[in-house]
Amino acid sequence: MKKYTFALFIFCAIAFTGCLNNDFMERYPLGNPTEETAFVTYDNFKAYAWGLYETLPKLGYGDTSTDDISYNQTRGSSESNWIRGLVTVPDKRNDTAWDYYAFIRRVNLMLGRIDSSQMTEAEKAHWKSVGYFFRSYRYFSLLSAYGGVPWIDRVLSDNDTELINGPRASRDEIAKHILEDLQYAEQHINVNGDGNNTINRAVVQAFISRFCLFEGTWRKYHGLNDAETYLKECKRVSAEVMNSFPEICSNYDDLFCSLELKDVPGVILYREFSNAENVIHATSIGGTTGASYYNPTRDLVDSYLCSDGKTRWNSPLYKGDKDMYDEFSCRDHRLWLQVTPPYRIDRSASTDAWGNKWQFTEVAKDRSFIDSLNIRLGIGYGSAKERQKTLPFRQGYDGGILGAVPHFDFYLENQPWYKSAFGYNNWKYYCTYLSMGSQRNEETDMPLFRVEEVMLNYAEAMCELGEFDQSVADRTVNKLRSRANVAPMKVAEINDSFDPKRDLGNPAYPGDYAINPLLWEIRRERRIELFSEGFRFDDLRRWKKCHYALKKKLGMYVKASDFPAGTKVTVDGGGTEGYLEFHPAQNHTWPDYYYLNPIPRNERVLNPQLEQNPGWDDGIK
Repeated sequence: MKKYTFALFIFCAIAFTGCLNNDFMERYPLGNPTEETAFVTYDNFKAYAWGLYETLPKLGYGDTSTDDISYNQTRGSSESNWIRGLVTVPDKRNDTAWDYYAFIRRVNLMLGRIDSSQMTEAEKAHWKSVGYFFRSYRYFSLLSAYGGVPWIDRVLSDNDTELINGPRASRDEIAKHILEDLQYAEQHINVNGDGNNTINRAVVQAFISRFCLFEGTWRKYHGLNDAETYLKECKRVSAEVMNSFPEICSNYDDLFCSLELKDVPGVILYREFSNAENVIHATSIGGTTGASYYNPTRDLVDSYLCSDGKTRWNSPLYKGDKDMYDEFSCRDHRLWLQVTPPYRIDRSASTDAWGNKWQFTEVAKDRSFIDSLNIRLGIGYGSAKERQKTLPFRQGYDGGILGAVPHFDFYLENQPWYKSAFGYNNWKYYCTYLSMGSQRNEETDMPLFRVEEVMLNYAEAMCELGEFDQSVADRTVNKLRSRANVAPMKVAEINDSFDPKRDLGNPAYPGDYAINPLLWEIRRERRIELFSEGFRFDDLRRWKKCHYALKKKLGMYVKASDFPAGTKVTVDGGGTEGYLEFHPAQNHTWPDYYYLNPIPRNERVLNPQLEQNPGWDDGIK
């Protein structure tokens, strides 16, 4: 078997009839099983636990409710309700974080049967650790969404009325439970888990790092006590992970365009995909078709440093933003691998490996990023087996070639796919290969925990604790910059004038704060390295900076005179040239109560002791 996929065996574990354990070919008792017969041996628990992996994220484009990406499908209405200020209290738990209680019950079912099993004490401790990891994983989701929530650590019976009809536990209690469970798991889980790509000590430690950075900074910026406890724990555990994974992958693109992440340095846990197992995704092809509405913003593009390690505002290498070729020159190479670089070809001659006819134009700059990208990745033109990013861009269904980037939705040049309202396209998960086809059968793996995130967690925690120095920069930020062809951070040079666009606080938000220059640069590095991986919205929430997402989102600079007469070009402020505009400016502020989600109305009807989060009106008194 090419891959060991995350399979859903939950019903095999508790509702099978003569089911075989795939790993050990052990026949379970025939007939209708009970919890007593389903949870007996180590292998029983292993089979059941595979079903818990399905709660981990699937591949997709994250960060849409942020300042990084604008969802440009329908003018004025396709942005998220969080950005548009239209969030209301849901009637039911469906499709809300509250629904994770169903998953938590599944974990508690397993945990409740461990002590009565036939396993050794060490085996029992291991499976408790696996259960604690998964339960903590979803309690973290609940804590992030709602703050304090009911704490349920066992399968409830009809007699558990105090828990069924009880109030929410406090945020302090939930956070403490999560940390205690994860610390137990760190000490008692099998160091290597249950084989390749399973929950092991390093995975638990990486999750502690993520959770503690979130909780520590949430507490600091939302005026709660005990922030330092979590930041210090983030510092401790992150250092251990970094020691266990001293190397990072030399090619950033390999993290997102590899069929196998098994041997990629720094990858701690990943979701596996396989055509042979019919476990596939369609992320790459989805971004190549007419549905390519997830457009990176001007604000994001401006945030990439130049190769000398300076900002676009003060680097002598920056050539300006009036031309996309200039804008992408001498920049952090992650810009090239996340936002499609510019090019133009002549589609009228010669034939490539996909059967497309094209040739380079006679304009030197038109091919500059085709050459630069291939040199950067160490590959050649037109390899039909190539699975990394190559230009010219190819549409996913049939490998059809795109004549130029930028490719605007208002000027399609007879090619209606891979268009952009802003001129910028997100191609982080795009891979150049033929096997995508119309069946959407992509099988590139997805990292779930990687050491680069842990390095950034460590850097941020150290800065928040006042312990960030050049040695920390060299262990963290500068390793990432070296891979991206950016000069190293020199801590002594980061001062008030390093970035003239640094956030100095917004007077429209009482209590908003200026970000010190060093922390600003660490947050920049996190934004770039983890772009489109689903971190940005929660980062803005924990920093109490969600008003960033309400800034007017703009695209690249254009001139109407560069398009045929009659082409409708909409730019900021009107006129015939400027930065592309799609959605109008948001005319509201981000209210404080938006930092926590509303509890579904029916949950409060069923349990009147559940208090609604402040600010949300559900009509229940």
